[in-house]
Amino acid sequence: MSDKPGPKAPEQDIVLRVNDLHTYFYTDLGISRALNGVSFDIPVGKVMGVVGESGCGKSVTALSIMRLLPKSSKIIKGDITYFRRPQHNGSAGASDQIKQKSENGQQGFWIDENAGKVQEIRLNDLDPMGPEMRHIRGAELAMIFQEPMTSLNPVYTIGDQISETIMLHQRVNKAEGLRRAIDILEKVGMSNPKLIVGNYPHQLSGGMRQRAMIAMGLSCHPAVLFADEPTTALDVTTEAQILDLMRDLQAQFGTTIVFITHNLGVVAQMCDSVSVMYLGRIIEQTSVDEIFYNPKHPYTSALLNSIPHIGSRSKERLQPIRGVVPDPYSKIVGCPFHPRCNAFMPGKCDKAMPAQTVISPGHNVRCFLYSDEVEE
Repeated sequence: MSDKPGPKAPEQDIVLRVNDLHTYFYTDLGISRALNGVSFDIPVGKVMGVVGESGCGKSVTALSIMRLLPKSSKIIKGDITYFRRPQHNGSAGASDQIKQKSENGQQGFWIDENAGKVQEIRLNDLDPMGPEMRHIRGAELAMIFQEPMTSLNPVYTIGDQISETIMLHQRVNKAEGLRRAIDILEKVGMSNPKLIVGNYPHQLSGGMRQRAMIAMGLSCHPAVLFADEPTTALDVTTEAQILDLMRDLQAQFGTTIVFITHNLGVVAQMCDSVSVMYLGRIIEQTSVDEIFYNPKHPYTSALLNSIPHIGSRSKERLQPIRGVVPDPYSKIVGCPFHPRCNAFMPGKCDKAMPAQTVISPGHNVRCFLYSDEVEE
């Protein structure tokens, strides 16, 4: 067993790399340290799950990558690198705004100058509202938000909202944009899409609104799709349909999906790999099989032990995790999970942050049970 992180995946195998990301929120109550050193690689064409309790930083991680953070927040430290594949070089066409900026002698962003190569783009160096990031966001990195009723505009039809996304990132007129909107709604299993494009969000059921959000996210065939708990408000039958749909579309379009959820049952069905988050840090990363059959971190084991199993004959009570996720405004010395951990070692876990340890190829964990190394 090695106590040092293994080599990072080569660039041709990953689409997004996050390294030591720190995101803070500045409020009247103080500084909320939402992310405290998040690092991971997202493989090309796979589904990566991000799990943990509410308040662990899952959604903030996605919003940081998408550069959709509110003004009260700031990325303090870290790198977010997007590796654009050749098929996305100019996939939506460089916007006239970006081209004009280059022609005026200012620093430009030429979408197709490195066609055929994998381009490294540091997203945290881009202006969140600048033309470069506005082109990438939606066309190459897309997001399905948690609650479609608050994410869809109530005064515009479904067709207008999807076609607007298509026209913004692709050189098509309104008629072609609407035709493509109908086509993508049909692909996501929407019945009678020609009628649905003229409906408003409040006229659709929860499952139909969720399908519309998925259609909007996939309308430009993005390289990476962030799905932030897209099935939370749905009944179990509709949830199963939506998950099957996303898996089918992922295979069809080759889109990499980052699935944010607190539901480990969804992780088992959807994901290839899993990152477990706790209080703004990733504490365990491995394949979906390893996370269920060989969990290493006490927090991961506690999450699994708190899940009821259908068909189980055991009459033992479930084992809930004692306590709650600490206040993000507080600063905990040592491992952030130690106040709730059954394997807590006094004088060790409450003194220093454990370093990332490689248990086996592709299986990393932060815990003093496996290494005495501390984070510098």
